[in-house]
Amino acid sequence: MPRHLLALFLAMLPVAAGCVGTQEAPIPDDFYGDDIYPVVLVEPFVLQNQDSDFHNSSVMVGKVSIVVFMFTRCPDVCPVVSANVRWLSSQFTVEEMEQIELISITVDPWSDGPQELYTYRQNLSLEWNHYTGSVDDLEPVWGNFGVGLQTYSNETDDNGTQGRHHPNYDYLVDHSTGTILVDKQMRQRVWWGDTDWVPELVLSDVRELLAE
Repeated sequence: MPRHLLALFLAMLPVAAGCVGTQEAPIPDDFYGDDIYPVVLVEPFVLQNQDSDFHNSSVMVGKVSIVVFMFTRCPDVCPVVSANVRWLSSQFTVEEMEQIELISITVDPWSDGPQELYTYRQNLSLEWNHYTGSVDDLEPVWGNFGVGLQTYSNETDDNGTQGRHHPNYDYLVDHSTGTILVDKQMRQRVWWGDTDWVPELVLSDVRELLAE
């Protein structure tokens, strides 16, 4: 090999070695649900529950939280997810439940005040807090948890607009949400799509977080 080509080849070796050393770490796959990566911290919030009491996000500190997004007029998925969470709560021991916070948050504050949440909770025999608030209170929460939200007129679904323009009940809510598992350090760790639930596997993921 000509001397000038040999020198060029040798000069490139450290660069090549450096490229190998800077490969990105693989995305974690530690749970049955979708690992949230990079991890997202829960941002502080204050919301009102079904008894009109105000609670803030500090109720989640030091606990594994199961966060559900729903609305009381939902005709299909929401009652199923609520029933799944009710089943989960029945599987945990007393000691486990002391380390778990169950939270349901509405995506329809225009209809879901405390009374509506109270009735929904009673009708489905649910024992955890369901939260509502103003649109201004809830929008940062929806954004933090990656909730996609659109409202549609009951008469047509061709003119979807932002829900803040619908203060009446003449609309339907279309939301792309999941159940989010949050660890004791307030980090969003696992996503379960509303239609992808396998209750036994969600149970396993919660217990994995409890063991950390």
